[in-house]
Amino acid sequence: MRRDASSPEAYRADVRSDGAPALVELFEAVRRTVLDEAPDVVEGIRHGMLDYPGLASLAAQKDYVALYVAPAVLEKHRESFPGANTGKSCLRFSKPEQLDRVALRRLLRDVRRYRAATRD
Repeated sequence: MRRDASSPEAYRADVRSDGAPALVELFEAVRRTVLDEAPDVVEGIRHGMLDYPGLASLAAQKDYVALYVAPAVLEKHRESFPGANTGKSCLRFSKPEQLDRVALRRLLRDVRRYRAATRD
């Protein structure tokens, strides 16, 4: 589900207005973890999702929250999220108990290191 929000605040308001309470809570928990791990990253909107340049993108869908990161890094951390559904570059959380914030912080740290090492 692509949201037509023009700002992070509008995106979050849209999620709160049409999301189930548990999904909104999960979305905010992932968002807080990203911001806690990377307080210097400016939250924006890109491709209809919250964007954290050089780090990740975050989307709230109808039944899950998706976090998109570098595929090469996610591959190394996939086993750290046994309850989450994973794709090539995304983690999909549908239940709060699937979110391991410590593992997520490790993943985000590795994404930052990977992006810094692969910059041209």
